[in-house]
Amino acid sequence: MSEESHLVFARKYRPQLFKEVVEQKLAIGALMNALKNNRVGHAYIFFGPRGVGKTTIARLLAKRLNCESPEDNEPCNKCKSCTEIMKGNSNDVLEIDAASNRGIDNIRDLRENVKFSPMGGRYKIYIIDEVHMLTDQSFNALLKTLEEPPHHVVFILATTEYHKIPETILSRCQDFVFKKVPLPNLQSYVEHLCKIENIDYDSDGIFWVAKKGDGSVRDTLSFLEQAVTFTDGHITGKLIGKMIGYQGVDVQIELFKSILGEKTFHKSFQTIEKVYNEGADLHKFAWDFVEFTHALILIKENLADRDSLNYPIEDIQKITKELEPYNSEILTLLSEKIYTIYEKLMYLKLRNSFEMKIFIEISIRKLIFDLNRPSVAGVLEKIHDLQQLLQKEGEKFIASAATRQAEQTVVTKPLHAVTSDKPEIEEEPEDIDMESILKDKFLGTEVDSSKLPEI
Repeated sequence: MSEESHLVFARKYRPQLFKEVVEQKLAIGALMNALKNNRVGHAYIFFGPRGVGKTTIARLLAKRLNCESPEDNEPCNKCKSCTEIMKGNSNDVLEIDAASNRGIDNIRDLRENVKFSPMGGRYKIYIIDEVHMLTDQSFNALLKTLEEPPHHVVFILATTEYHKIPETILSRCQDFVFKKVPLPNLQSYVEHLCKIENIDYDSDGIFWVAKKGDGSVRDTLSFLEQAVTFTDGHITGKLIGKMIGYQGVDVQIELFKSILGEKTFHKSFQTIEKVYNEGADLHKFAWDFVEFTHALILIKENLADRDSLNYPIEDIQKITKELEPYNSEILTLLSEKIYTIYEKLMYLKLRNSFEMKIFIEISIRKLIFDLNRPSVAGVLEKIHDLQQLLQKEGEKFIASAATRQAEQTVVTKPLHAVTSDKPEIEEEPEDIDMESILKDKFLGTEVDSSKLPEI
């Protein structure tokens, strides 16, 4: 007896009810309201990034439209129509890949077929995936059908590039925007699946799986499948980090501190050499450092939230601790310079990792030189500090001179003035020539050249 074939997570956990869909509550709520009130449109456009549920919800809508006994506004998944759609052999639901069926002849065939009534259900549903791939002639041929479709036909157009669809098509459809799934929601979903599948995991491992998905449920499930195989069912941060080639925040902190350190800049080249010798992807390492320097600014200026940082909580705590000695200006300058290095690296399209290593080392060396070179703002700041110092020293000297002159006046007063019965009139102190005093103090004694003896 042969073993049952393995079903990948992306297919095994494809939602079969609206309530099982991860996120997309806005689109689902609007569609369910239309179904409940019998206000179903004849054409819809589902727009959003890949893997967020466009085709899945299109199939759910098709099931619900032709379901013989819906339950709580959901398809029953038991009737003949529902089971045929789930198996992918329904004659009333046709899925068309516009990327490979984009020609005018394909759309002409579609126009002929829409005239026929559905075989079993109430509606004939056409799901056209990647509809933006159709040619201009195909769009023009489709337009007439969208203008005056038969009452039994519903079109669901799915696309990742909304701007490529002609306005004439858009104006005849109801459009729904599908968004990326937030990272915490993906983490909760992956954790839920791991519990169902009895997969060993930790919080860091779940985090990296969800982050790798980049807001796409399908991509997340595909990576989870790969991760389970790679780690033999142990989704831990250490193993997943090794799998994706993540060097860890400690390496990035080390490179960051060595670049800004006055006496440790040579360590930056040791870090790059270490990453290169470990066989890491230097292109990805450069981007990780761009993301790291950007995160520094967000944390320093209290602009960061848990979703925007894309780091585990332990790494965020390490970064926050290392940030204390640095101000926002130097962090912003560093982030800008690092991104410029990455941008040039992308533009050059270097052939191998050794060329990338040489380019990164040269760029980091120049960056260190630029950061240590005095800036106009720095020079002005030093001048201002010097002015403040001179002003304080001058005030101290004035106070000291006034004190000495007062003491001299008391010492030189005649002794008989003490025993005299006549009231003594206080003499006005002589004016202090502060300009001469400051010149003597800081510039030396000024001599009139005309009074010098001839030699």
